[in-house]
Amino acid sequence: MDDPTFGVLHDFRQPLPHHAAMSRYYAESLDEVAAADQLGFDAVWMSEHHLTADGLLPSPLVMAAAIAARTTQLRIGTNILVLPLHHPLRVAEDAAVADLVSAGRLVLGVGQGYAEEEFAAFGADRRHRGTLLEEGITLLRRAWSAEPINLHGEHWSYSQLSVTPKPERPIPIYVGGVTAAGLRRAARLGDAVIIYCAKPDELRARRALLDQVAPGTPLTCTSILHVADDPEQAWAEVAPGIAYLEGQIATYGGRGDLPEPQRGDYLVGTPEQVTEQLVALHRDVQFDHFAHWTRLPGLSHHRALESLQLLATEVVPAVTEQLSPGGGLDLGLG
Repeated sequence: MDDPTFGVLHDFRQPLPHHAAMSRYYAESLDEVAAADQLGFDAVWMSEHHLTADGLLPSPLVMAAAIAARTTQLRIGTNILVLPLHHPLRVAEDAAVADLVSAGRLVLGVGQGYAEEEFAAFGADRRHRGTLLEEGITLLRRAWSAEPINLHGEHWSYSQLSVTPKPERPIPIYVGGVTAAGLRRAARLGDAVIIYCAKPDELRARRALLDQVAPGTPLTCTSILHVADDPEQAWAEVAPGIAYLEGQIATYGGRGDLPEPQRGDYLVGTPEQVTEQLVALHRDVQFDHFAHWTRLPGLSHHRALESLQLLATEVVPAVTEQLSPGGGLDLGLG
């Protein structure tokens, strides 16, 4: 297995009450993405949700184009675009444009979604989200191919339809999954599976489930991670944000209140502590790519940048060295 790569995850949300204009918050977040590009991270991933009070990003492909203008190396991924909320032909067009302006750096991560109010607001039938996802992925790939679309499915029907512009290479499609059935489908439909779990033990459990239904599937993990030279400072900075983030995710899924986060459950600490945790996690999970929230809710722009710097200069090289003695992943860190 090749050495794993590392990336960053952004949702561009600013918890209430907003302390900065959203235009300024976007500018700061894009500065953080640009810093990740300069520090040699491999990819940036963007979430999608709708109708949230805190402004969680509703338009990841629009933001992908903005990121393309600020970066040169990062792969630009969606994690995830809720495909059943969108017409797949529109997604095919927008994704092709984003891929072209980024010189072929887009990764389209898609999933079936789950939030009832989002489906209701967009007039999408939540009961059919599985077939909407499957048929939508088929339509995306056919839209990007050289041949006209001839598809007669459950939701869409086209004959000799040509969609332009075309991407200049196949855009990778990663698919999210949670349950055994969802992970099996994700492995079947996608070029890789992408998952989010806040805690290392949850990532281990999800990988074990994936291995039961589709062993050997390439896996991108997204999770929570934060470092500081002082472990107490690291936890104090992000504990409120973790509680907020996990509470919001529970709300989207219609679940009740969660217990307060416990420090030992997360990848938070000094660079040395987090390096040790990541090495152990990779040995168990064998992730191909690992991305973390760059700016957990409430974390300052300044501290997000400092944590990125520590991760790039101390954690990632140390993890790579321990996983590949005598070698290492060239992150362009100098």
